[in-house]
Amino acid sequence: MNAPLTRRWLIATGAALAAPAIVRAQSGLPHKPIRILVGFPSSGGSDSLVHVISGALQTQLSRSVTVDYKPGPSGVAAGEVLKKAPTDGSVIAFMPSATMVGRLVKKNFPFDPLTDLLPLTLAGTYPTTFAVSPKIDVTTLAEYVAWLKAGDATRARFGTTTPDSFTQYFGTLVGREIGVPLEAMPYNGARPLVADLETGRIPAGTGGITSFLVPQRGGRLRILMTSAAKRGPIAPRVPTVVELGYPKLVQTNWYAFFAPPDMPAALVAVWTAELRAVLQSREVSEQLQQLGLSVETSTPAEMAARLASDFKGWKATLDLLGVKPVN
Repeated sequence: MNAPLTRRWLIATGAALAAPAIVRAQSGLPHKPIRILVGFPSSGGSDSLVHVISGALQTQLSRSVTVDYKPGPSGVAAGEVLKKAPTDGSVIAFMPSATMVGRLVKKNFPFDPLTDLLPLTLAGTYPTTFAVSPKIDVTTLAEYVAWLKAGDATRARFGTTTPDSFTQYFGTLVGREIGVPLEAMPYNGARPLVADLETGRIPAGTGGITSFLVPQRGGRLRILMTSAAKRGPIAPRVPTVVELGYPKLVQTNWYAFFAPPDMPAALVAVWTAELRAVLQSREVSEQLQQLGLSVETSTPAEMAARLASDFKGWKATLDLLGVKPVN
């Protein structure tokens, strides 16, 4: 990891822990609109979550807080823009772990998550889900496998909300575990995938529970399982991969907030304090949980350590898939 950047993480963390009350009382954020970058189109899981957070932030900061969409493959555009963004505290990004994995598998990935982004705080965790179209009339994984084997190879397709990520690889691993190779079809976010699942244009799909939970409640798709180790309170009727006998498929994803790499330590401390206060508030936490996110916050250094550790784990999983990291 880049040494100067690591020192900035430690300095920022120390400042945030040493005087959070002073930081919040004497906010150094600029008196101008705040932008939160999101690398996916509107009407997806990221959009739903960030709007809850941005609304609460706007009230807390007494400033205009807008969501700035930068849609593109796997959400990478948000990171690409952030690494060159102003460092005055006016621009931050809300990004999922699914986006970061692309650094390992894409040759021209536009930023290095370990050096080009400055972590502010973890926002929360969520599992990946495997869902099917209501048009194929299956309600369990066993029924889905039987349906696959009863038809031709065109049935073995699944859409993915985040190509070249563990959202996609989860579907690939599901195929390995059930003995039917599945072919991934990339989508630009959750909205078009959910639409195709609803109409039956694609029989199955993978996405974070934050993208699929609301559509399931509306009958637009049917979640067959989650990558969680145990059932959560938001989807208590949906079985986990462990229950279904596939413990190797356990997977945890996260969302976090990031700043430009050269943001001053004092501003990092301010942002960390403000974001953690919003995320930990009862109202926001409960709303996010209803959308599938289990709220969890961190210091910048803790988030940096998690990111570095996850990269090692992701490389091990890619090894299992026979995918050789390119970076």
